[in-house]
Amino acid sequence: FLQEREQDTRFTLRQPVFAPAIPAALRAQRAQYVGSGFARVALARRLKRDITLAWLDIVRADKTASILESSVKLLQENLRVNESLLRNGKITEDQVLRARAEQLSVDQQLGYARNLRVQASSYLNFLLNRPLDTAIETIDINGETTRATPDLAMLRSAALAARPELELASKTIDAAQAQVAVARSALWPTVSLGVDAGIQGPNYQTGAGRNFNTVSLLLNWQLIDGGGRNAELRGARAGAHQAQIRYDELTLQVQLEVQQALDRLNTTASAVTTAMARADAARAGFRIASRKRDEGVINQVEFMDARNTLTSGELNLNLTRFELLARQAELDYATAAGTLPLDNGVPAP
Repeated sequence: FLQEREQDTRFTLRQPVFAPAIPAALRAQRAQYVGSGFARVALARRLKRDITLAWLDIVRADKTASILESSVKLLQENLRVNESLLRNGKITEDQVLRARAEQLSVDQQLGYARNLRVQASSYLNFLLNRPLDTAIETIDINGETTRATPDLAMLRSAALAARPELELASKTIDAAQAQVAVARSALWPTVSLGVDAGIQGPNYQTGAGRNFNTVSLLLNWQLIDGGGRNAELRGARAGAHQAQIRYDELTLQVQLEVQQALDRLNTTASAVTTAMARADAARAGFRIASRKRDEGVINQVEFMDARNTLTSGELNLNLTRFELLARQAELDYATAAGTLPLDNGVPAP
């Protein structure tokens, strides 16, 4: 029916009347959008934890260097006293050499501690996305190690209610179930309303005999596809089942993380009390050894042993205190303490 010369210019409008795949696809996209917000929150919380731990490493390195600097001063004074005792004929030269060797050993440890501080600062600046040599301020947190004993069941409930990873997994399930609905709707027909308007003819002219308008109701139903749609439906159901299994697995994983974090925190808290008693005993022993050293009634080996015990006790206390703070930060992360608020169901940026 085509003429040798003919044009067909038209405006076409199609409005779905019955198309189950459209609302199902919309639900899937909405679930993915909300899930992406929870993924952003989860990433932000991991970054917050890493930044906290990196900052604690810096403060711990500062405190370690301070302890070693105090030990260097003690050894310098010990060397001065031993040199005086040697000049007065109360000790032999080997004790002076031992005192000098101990001082040099602690100087070396101090250099390592300062280097660790520089490395920790560079890592924190890296996490903060700023120049690696940016100065970082620290504070004395000796009084920040007290805490209340939390309940495991309450912590688990809080984590299950607030962890963004679980919310993300839940939205993944919603998206997968919506995809099942999309695949199922492909088995049904679609009905749409069509409107066409335009001009036809051998030339571009308007008027009677050339203008046309049509309104139609379109039914589209694919009856045979070789089993392709059924295969897509089975694949969508398998994806939804996998999403549910992942959610159940993640739920158990979160509860395990909370339990492990709380156990580590409780163990470290008990160790702090022991470390404090050990450091107090070491300080008392060193004071006695110092007085004996001044009187020349103690040999160098005994004095150095007392000094080593003091430094070891103070370093252990410093390490244990910061370990407690680090374990508290990990427990806060595991329980989603301080989670960002939501805006209309979507995590705030």
